[in-house]
Amino acid sequence: MSHRTRFAPALTLAALAAGTTWLTLLSWRILTSDAASVTMPLLMLAVAIAVGGATARSMRVPATAIVAGQVLLSGLWLLFVVTGSALPTGATLASFGDAFSSGLESARLYEAPVPPNVPPVHALLLVGGTLTLLATDFLACTVRRVPLAGLVLLTAYSVPVSVTGEGTSLWTFVLASGGFMAMLFIAHEEQVTRWGREVNEEDADPTGFGVRTGAVRGSAITIGATATAMAIALPVLIPTLDVALFEGAGPGKREIEVADPMVDLRRDLSRGQDIPLVYVTTPDERPTYLRLSVLTRFNGDTWTPGDRDIPETQVALGTMPPLDGVGVSVPRQESPYHVRITSDFESTWLPTTALVSDIRASGDWRYDSSTMDFISADDELTTAGKAYDFTGVTLELDGAAMDRAVSGAADVSSAYLEVPSSVSSDVRSLAAAVTGGAETRFRKARALQQWFREDGGFRYDDTAIDDADAGDLDSFLDESGRVGYCEQFAASMAIMARIIGIPARVAVGFLEPRSAGPNTWEFSSHDLHAWPELYFPGSGWVRFEPTPGQRADNVPTYTRGELPTIEEPSASPGATRSSEALPDRGESPAADPAATADDQGTQVPWATIVIALAVLLIAALVLLLPGVLRRQRRERRLVAGVEEVWEELRDLCVDLGHGWPGGRSPRAIGAWLGERLGAPGEESERSDRPRRGRELAPEGAAALDRLVLEVEQSRYARTPAQGDSAERAADFARVEEALVAGVSPRVARRARRWPRSLRPTPHRPATEVVVRAPEEQRELVDHAQ
Repeated sequence: MSHRTRFAPALTLAALAAGTTWLTLLSWRILTSDAASVTMPLLMLAVAIAVGGATARSMRVPATAIVAGQVLLSGLWLLFVVTGSALPTGATLASFGDAFSSGLESARLYEAPVPPNVPPVHALLLVGGTLTLLATDFLACTVRRVPLAGLVLLTAYSVPVSVTGEGTSLWTFVLASGGFMAMLFIAHEEQVTRWGREVNEEDADPTGFGVRTGAVRGSAITIGATATAMAIALPVLIPTLDVALFEGAGPGKREIEVADPMVDLRRDLSRGQDIPLVYVTTPDERPTYLRLSVLTRFNGDTWTPGDRDIPETQVALGTMPPLDGVGVSVPRQESPYHVRITSDFESTWLPTTALVSDIRASGDWRYDSSTMDFISADDELTTAGKAYDFTGVTLELDGAAMDRAVSGAADVSSAYLEVPSSVSSDVRSLAAAVTGGAETRFRKARALQQWFREDGGFRYDDTAIDDADAGDLDSFLDESGRVGYCEQFAASMAIMARIIGIPARVAVGFLEPRSAGPNTWEFSSHDLHAWPELYFPGSGWVRFEPTPGQRADNVPTYTRGELPTIEEPSASPGATRSSEALPDRGESPAADPAATADDQGTQVPWATIVIALAVLLIAALVLLLPGVLRRQRRERRLVAGVEEVWEELRDLCVDLGHGWPGGRSPRAIGAWLGERLGAPGEESERSDRPRRGRELAPEGAAALDRLVLEVEQSRYARTPAQGDSAERAADFARVEEALVAGVSPRVARRARRWPRSLRPTPHRPATEVVVRAPEEQRELVDHAQ
């Protein structure tokens, strides 16, 4: 086959691999606000890798040289894109390292998509994308292992899903899936074309080089289309396991087994028996709103705790992080709390006040620094019978300061503003109508609270809990359905606050206790409650109370009374509380790059991603290198002379576990090999002990005889004939097929992946040479060195 005829199929597969990989990498667009700076350089690199690799492979360049050239080209291109120079000097390498390091820092501090006003993460994405392109090209095109390349593509596609918790666009998935199926088909068709198989005349495809591609193509299209359609449809049709809000189901499986506080709340409020659960001893007068958990994610039907980050360093022991978003000048008071839980209360969430400065709880309890609720990290650890101490913090919040505060959207994760598309336009319009007369975000929040408690005609009724559908916002907010209980009021106000641009979440805990002795208070099962928390810069997460007075008598003092007349905001630094000094964890992303990542939303584990891709590439190289080297040596031998083909036949026997009968003549070796031929056929149809013999493989036996004769003529004829290399390679292929058919499928696979002939062992037979003794001038003799 000429260079030109080899180039076309090589380029086809390489282009498909590069295109499919680039389409998969488009899913990374949601990780940065400037996706074009990543996708376009990767597109140009994908073209270079595909064209360069296909050209080199068509010219039979060794695989190691191809990989080295592609890595060198990719490295220089990365250097040029990041630093503006492809010359690897000390300065450019240092600049690249700085860009990579600053990108890692931005990825650690900021949520996805990383904002444009911070050091970009382009270097990280470019390195990860380059490794993905190289790994896919190596596996699919260099070593011809397209299914393994699919694992690389799957890893790359999973990156944005694991980072953001959200799926990528449908068209990206469909196009990438189609590209991968095309890669599988091309690789299979090319393999069958190279080795050939018996076909019926009516099945042959004139465009398929005599291969029965019609059936293959039809099956591939049918199976691929069905698989893609199922991948799209099944996630919609099959219910997922999640923490249910306002549902009667039990808790779902997550990374850490956690009880569902909302299910418990509904169950305990709906039953008649009121059971003491928590006893609190504190000098603080009549503590209220003892919090269990924070719900941050609303999917259109349910509120859930969302993803939680609770590493081993965040244990509930000692001083806690600074208060989230609370200005240092806000007056505060700290009070000690001793908590004792009864044996009837088995929760994997630890009751505390919303603000805690110090805690001492035995067991593996950990806190999420973005929500500051406490979660059991041990499946067997619950609150039943536990006692612990903490220091609670009470703030003296100023309504006027919150009224002057600017938007807090930039200070917290964008997840706190997410509103599912399933929320109806009626609900959105209602939120705008209720708050339309309010001029500031704080006044809009007060308007929502007032509307739920008094102006909207709502009524609290816990006798209808079992029949309530809290996930149906439209029914609850409709004028004919404004009857419900605390969960519905809290959840509805939180989602309406998000609609008008205020970060919001839902808290679950206990409302008001009853006295149980001096400085001791008792919370019971009927005290369980839910309320919304809204974020205002300088004041942090602020509690509101939308549940009507039949359940919650009072509202927070900062939501009562008149507010001062709104004035034009001053440009001076001390004009508003939102601009005063905040703890490190409360700064906006652009203000303090040293701020902790936990308050910036979802962390992007870029270092882990890059390392994982690099490890995957190295592991693939190590595992597949023996097979690659063996295949490269085989290809070189088959286009050389008959002695090289005979050496290849010897190595094939060694790989298949037969060994090699050194010291025999070619004819004797041919007879020995004939006893090891098997009947060619599909690998899946062969047994672990296949039958062997010349009569089972007549084509292979005839091809073996021709090779033996050619070896004899090359060694002992006065004028050795020059055989045709193509015919010789075809004969070898027939012999190889018959020999492989004579061993079990397991042995055949091992011979392909881990060839024994590459092992540097002293027991390996050496290359045969000819010794012509005078008395045996025309005898056929092999002599092992």
